[in-house]
Amino acid sequence: MPKQKVRQMAPKPEERKTRSTGIVMPSETWLLLRRVALERSRRSGGRGSVSALLVELVDRHKRELEKELAAASR
Repeated sequence: MPKQKVRQMAPKPEERKTRSTGIVMPSETWLLLRRVALERSRRSGGRGSVSALLVELVDRHKRELEKELAAASR
């Protein structure tokens, strides 16, 4: 009997307070985010989460966003 490939679950992110909101965006953008989230879940296990993907993207660009805020408040 062949061994089954075992999916490893992605490590759980540290607990953060969360807030739910609605975001309006072009359908093409949402579809791209959804496809990437599903592909990541296929590779790493777990559920495909557009929210988690958006959090990661914002975290990755946090310094740029903070610089933009600082420039706007001058």
